Amino acid sequence: MKIWLDLRFIKDNLYSTFVIELTKWLIEKANDNSFVIYSNSNLEWYNYPNTEIKNIWIKNASIKEQGSYLKILKNDKNDLMLFFNHYKPIFYVWNYITILHSLKDVYYSDFSNYFEKYSFLYLLEKNLKKSSKIICFDKNTVDELVEKFNIEERKTYHLSWFFPNSDRFNNIEDLKIDINIKYNLKNDYFIYSWWEWVEKNYEKLVHVFKKFKDAWTKLDLVFLWETISRNVNLRNLVINLEMQDSIHFMWVIKQAEKIIFYKNSIWTIFPSFYEPFPFRLTEPLYFNNPIIASDLKNIKEIFWDKIEYLSAISVNNIYEKVKQFLEDNLKKENIDYKSIKEKYTKENTVNDLIEIIK
Repeated sequence: MKIWLDLRFIKDNLYSTFVIELTKWLIEKANDNSFVIYSNSNLEWYNYPNTEIKNIWIKNASIKEQGSYLKILKNDKNDLMLFFNHYKPIFYVWNYITILHSLKDVYYSDFSNYFEKYSFLYLLEKNLKKSSKIICFDKNTVDELVEKFNIEERKTYHLSWFFPNSDRFNNIEDLKIDINIKYNLKNDYFIYSWWEWVEKNYEKLVHVFKKFKDAWTKLDLVFLWETISRNVNLRNLVINLEMQDSIHFMWVIKQAEKIIFYKNSIWTIFPSFYEPFPFRLTEPLYFNNPIIASDLKNIKEIFWDKIEYLSAISVNNIYEKVKQFLEDNLKKENIDYKSIKEKYTKENTVNDLIEIIK
């Protein structure tokens, strides 16, 4: 069978990294099939004899997607199409599977006007209903599809995915440096490492650590991600609250330094409101760093009692929970995420995906 993959969305982000790894393993494991990839970039890292790259340079959610891309798909007459999001020509009627990362944009996108929001929801619903199968990253999304969009439950699947890009942690040079001196970290610190999307709830953390400072508690927070470190609004908030000595922004740093940051931190804190699959916990997972995360069903189904949980509803809720952790003097020794690493692997994910495709 010839399987066609829509990878026009690939960018420099964690979901793209996940899809790249997934696609590579799928091509290798299902090598009795041939593959064609529609792309908007030069995918030089795909070098497989059973795979063809078609650079079409048609953006997601564009007018050309509904016209020129539809014409290309009709001419190619493929056996099976895999879309890794809902963006596709609305009049495409051949057999296709949609892999739906989340419904985040339904709840947390700031649409500029009503027409933009209506168009988004209309295309989303139509394209999902036309999918022969929909593969989701969590059971909550499956339930939302059935209840909110009237999708037939028999068409929905929930896979156990994997934490991407973990191979980059292997064979990293062992740096002999003092992170605290180099970056002027004078106190114990927590780490937050993710994007500045509104549902990640990161601004509350600044207010939480402000309460600790007002209580004369020597405790710092490190934003360990280049994108969020460039966030002007967040930096202004830190200045307005006079938290420059307690909140630290790390820009581009070496992977070896990042490992030291995690090893020396007290906890990684993750107060997200919405999380289909917690890709961003890959780093603390593989560095065996203790984690405090939002009490979300999708996270608890993966980590169970391996991590601590908090309610991210209010600043006071987060503050009281972190305060309790500190007062109880919870230790970070003997953290063991081995069972999680062994369960959520590329091999397990691809094997399940191949079964669904069949």
